[in-house]
Amino acid sequence: MPNAEISALIIDLTTSVLANAIFIISMLLIIMVSACFLGRYIVLTKKLVISSLGVLMLAVLETVILNMFFTDDVSTEFRVITNYITTGFIFIYAFVFYLFAHKEKRLRRAIESVICLYMFTLYVSTMSQMTAIYYLGGTDKKFEKLFLVDFARGELWLLIEVQTFVITAALFAVVYFGFYRPKKMFIIPVPYRIFFIIWILIFTIVPFFPVVLPSEDITISERYSLMSFMYAIGIDLLGLIVPIFMIVSSTERALSSKNKYQETYLAAELEYINQYKKQQTETRAFRHDIKNNLAVTQMMLDEGQIEEARKHITDMLGNVSSLSQKYATGDDMLDIIVSMKADRMEELGISFSLNGVADGGLKIKPMDMCSIFANALDNAIEAASGCNDPFVSVNIKRTDKFFIIKMINSTKNKADIGKLMSSSGYTSKDDKDHHGFGLLNIRRSVENYNGVLKADATDSTFTLSVMMPRQGK
Repeated sequence: MPNAEISALIIDLTTSVLANAIFIISMLLIIMVSACFLGRYIVLTKKLVISSLGVLMLAVLETVILNMFFTDDVSTEFRVITNYITTGFIFIYAFVFYLFAHKEKRLRRAIESVICLYMFTLYVSTMSQMTAIYYLGGTDKKFEKLFLVDFARGELWLLIEVQTFVITAALFAVVYFGFYRPKKMFIIPVPYRIFFIIWILIFTIVPFFPVVLPSEDITISERYSLMSFMYAIGIDLLGLIVPIFMIVSSTERALSSKNKYQETYLAAELEYINQYKKQQTETRAFRHDIKNNLAVTQMMLDEGQIEEARKHITDMLGNVSSLSQKYATGDDMLDIIVSMKADRMEELGISFSLNGVADGGLKIKPMDMCSIFANALDNAIEAASGCNDPFVSVNIKRTDKFFIIKMINSTKNKADIGKLMSSSGYTSKDDKDHHGFGLLNIRRSVENYNGVLKADATDSTFTLSVMMPRQGK
């Protein structure tokens, strides 16, 4: 094989590898965006990430076959058709990948992810290709040569793929290190998603206009003036303002939810301090009086006043009981949360019961404890408060490997478990802007500790079960 053909084969192979590396990074980027910005429930394992490399096989095989067996005879039209066929199979591969990555409504979520993947790859590739066209002079003849004569071949296409790779990799790094790795989840409302799709479509289509205009109708200087005007307006309005507006609006909701947990945490810490001080004061007073009380008891017994001594001892035992904690779950932070919510239920006339103990504690960070149990009990209180016979109960059981905390509350109507446990933002509460992702956040917090969250409902009750591994067992 002549050196020129070898060089061409190496360039085409490198271009193909880069193009598919871009596709793989885009696949992973879309699934992270689904989790971080759309609130989708995904599980991205190492095996699943490694399986994405399968995209390279078909594309590299296509490039080798075309260059080794169709070097001179293959037409540009044949290359274009072959590329479309290969791309179709690659998107089918991506669809299967998304089916395994999503853990709820898999078919719908996989279709959604493939559409997003297509729009994103089209958007980024269009930006790179149009930039190359403008650098080449921005004429319709250059456009025809790049896309109809030298399609996906040669040094220029290699440069285009390098540029696209850099852009895609940079976006991947931003999302991975800025959002996915720290587990920052921002739920973007549906209207903003539609707005974003329109933004992508406009920014994908607009750059074609100055290029496809015939050379007879527009000069190069006019073409560049039009392009400059479009980019000056487009980058300001579409490239900056729209994404910033969407992210700010979404983060406001996420931060509002996070602040709620922080407020609960701080309130629980303050309540803990106040209760501790109260108990210490009462204990010191009791210890001060205990000697005198025992002396009085001894005197009554010496004088034969048995009934009076028995009554006096009963009063003393009542004082001892009052010093004991009313609700004991086995976990200090959970004790405070339960006590706070029990006081709230007493004010609202909701019956509350606690059974069982998590001996040794749950070993959960205080903020996560608030995220899980304060949120769950708030939901239970709100649901039970509208019932004729309102109640909330917390039952703690243990197995060899798990603590199982069941929170049961009365409800007026049977809850839709599917919608409540989904990432769609469904809520039955009046305040739609700041509710709808409570159970989703609880589930994420539970799963951070390798726990399991389950929900069940009847016509009159709702049960939320939290299974947490017993640490060190």
